[in-house]
Amino acid sequence: MALKDRIADDLTRVFMQEDHYAKKHTWNGKPFVCLTDEEAALKRKNNNVNDISWDNNTRETLVYVPKDKWPGRAEPNEHGIFDGRMMKILQAQDDEGMLAILLVANMPKAVAE
Repeated sequence: MALKDRIADDLTRVFMQEDHYAKKHTWNGKPFVCLTDEEAALKRKNNNVNDISWDNNTRETLVYVPKDKWPGRAEPNEHGIFDGRMMKILQAQDDEGMLAILLVANMPKAVAE
């Protein structure tokens, strides 16, 4: 079996199984199984430094999903509802059939007294 085929098999057999790593989420009401990573998105946003003093009132989530399982268009500036929250796709990268999609939501914060 070629390495490319082994990678594709491993994606669906291990990483995208709900009883291993993945969880069910929704995009525009359509369920799909993916991996999410908010910590990696936070590190990207803060230039690889976890510093909560800098915040531009957004919340970012990285979504990893096989290309053929994403229930929509994976294009930058595409808007949708991810798990009930309005978000837009900031970046979409295809790595050998696996999409890495960076979602961003505007989350205004209240002023503390």
